[in-house]
Amino acid sequence: MNKKSNSVTFKKLTLHKLDWLEWITIGLAIWFVLYPKPYEILLGTLLIIPIFGLILNGLHKPSMATLVEISADKDGNDKYDVADFIDIAAYAILIRAFIDYEFESFYSLIIPGTIAFTIILTILFVTHKLIANTTRNKWWIYSSLIFNVSLYSYAGTYAANCTYDYSEPIVFETKILEKRIQKRSKGRKTYYIKVAPWGHHYDKEEISVGSSRYEEMYVGEHIKIDLKEGLFNIPWFYIERK
Repeated sequence: MNKKSNSVTFKKLTLHKLDWLEWITIGLAIWFVLYPKPYEILLGTLLIIPIFGLILNGLHKPSMATLVEISADKDGNDKYDVADFIDIAAYAILIRAFIDYEFESFYSLIIPGTIAFTIILTILFVTHKLIANTTRNKWWIYSSLIFNVSLYSYAGTYAANCTYDYSEPIVFETKILEKRIQKRSKGRKTYYIKVAPWGHHYDKEEISVGSSRYEEMYVGEHIKIDLKEGLFNIPWFYIERK
């Protein structure tokens, strides 16, 4: 097969037909990150979109390469860009999960997150063929897909675990010992409070809070922390508002 024929084959393999779904995902992701209301509906939609996109794109059993667009950077090296309805949704969910929820234990995420990851990978492999005819590095394509699918699976599992958890919280009282602001690159700031031991947290610990909450709190103040069991038995906690 000559170079021209290879190029045509590759183009057909790597251009999916779901641009409209990508634009919807981008719009919803921006909305969710910047103004997450209605929270449960937006999260639920972003959780469904990647699965819907995989099934829709896989109706005719195309190659997995159709989910990765490959272009050259300024140095002529290949860039592997996974379909936005997967990676943009994953990053939006991850950002909000870190902003909105506090991990009780990362270890408790391993089993439910891995189950979700296995399910999504199964959908991917059932609906798409393995990559065959391409002159590009197929292992980079696979690794890009698997990385973004894993990000979506674990972030989505944790976000759903907290958002749709309607269990009764166990309430603990503690005291604010210190406050600090960490300045990051490009002027970004992260706000922390250090609290006294509470529950089975036997050491002092820092908890990140939003800027408005940070301004409302003061050293020496007694606050309440609610510990919840989680929809998937992944414990998490939050600071009660006054």
